[in-house]
Parts: sequence; structure tokens; C-alpha cells
Amino acid sequence: MSVESTLAKVGTELREGYHRQARLRLHGLLSGRPTDLAVRRRLADAYRPTAHLDESGRWNYLDEALSPAELAAFERRFRTPARRLAALRWPDPAHNPPSTPLARRRLAALYREATGTAPDWPDHPQDAAPPAAVRPPVPARPRTPRPVRLPYDPSDRSPGLPPHRAALRLTLAFFGALLLLAAAVRLLA
Repeated sequence: MSVESTLAKVGTELREGYHRQARLRLHGLLSGRPTDLAVRRRLADAYRPTAHLDESGRWNYLDEALSPAELAAFERRFRTPARRLAALRWPDPAHNPPSTPLARRRLAALYREATGTAPDWPDHPQDAAPPAAVRPPVPARPRTPRPVRLPYDPSDRSPGLPPHRAALRLTLAFFGALLLLAAAVRLLA
């Protein structure tokens, strides 16, 4: 099957509501043509109706149709630039530029963010170079573990039993005394 006939078949499946089948067909097509931006755009279109914004943003990342909601969902799912770069599945991003200027700029920016170096694209040096005024990335703050809260703090209390255990012992002693008193009354009666 040619690419055009496969895309036509996918269009029919999407119109008829067979989103899963269309996505499977597009993933198969993308495995043989990983740099085809039209296939990536159609794959994003196949995820959008089923509210998979993270996947739609993943496959639309290099396209002008990328919405802010899709981008946010994609970045939430793949938190680090290195994971986002790997999720795009672009073959050899350091030496293989996309076909459109917007896609080249986005892929180059993500590649710089993930690796700290610019891609080597001799035919497109202006797209691979960082913008004039680029601030260095802000390092992520390390997460501090939450303090463990004990049910009671032994250092705040005087030595002895915790209050709930002392109350339990007092209750057991009271009911024990009642039982002894009831037994003594029976013996005398």
C-alpha cells in the first residue's frame, strides 16, 4: 500500500470512528517513515478525538497545529527534555533535520535542552543555532522529603504510658473490679 492510499484509508477509519485501528495503521506507517511530518500530523489527529492530549502533543510537537493544551499535556507526561526528545522518536536528531523551519527550530531547541549542545545541521545552521538571548536552563530544585509525623511525640511527654494506653488499662481495671464485685455478691447470696 502506498502512503497516499494508507492515509486515505486512515481518513475513512477516523470518519467512521475507528480511532484505534487508524492509530495502529499510522504507527505502522510511521515505523517505516519516521521523519514524515504528514504522518505525524495524522497520528496526532487520530489521538485528538479520544482526548489523549499527551499523545496528540507528542506527535504534533513538530507541527504548527500544536495547541498549548497538547504541549502542556505532553510536557506533563514526559517531564524532562531528554524523555521528550526520546518520545518523539526522531531518528538521529543531531544530524537529521526535519523538513520545515518550524520543526527544525523546535527539534533543535529540545535537543539543546536535552543534551546541552546544538545539533549539527550544515544545511540549516540558522535553525540549529540557539537564539541570540538564551538564558541558561534553571536547574530543578531537589525535592525535600516530607517529615514523618508520629502519632505522638515521645519527647513531649513524661516517661510512662501514652494516654490512650493508660486509659485502656484504667478501663480494664474498672471492669475487672466490677466482675469481682458481681462474683462476691453471688457467693454471699
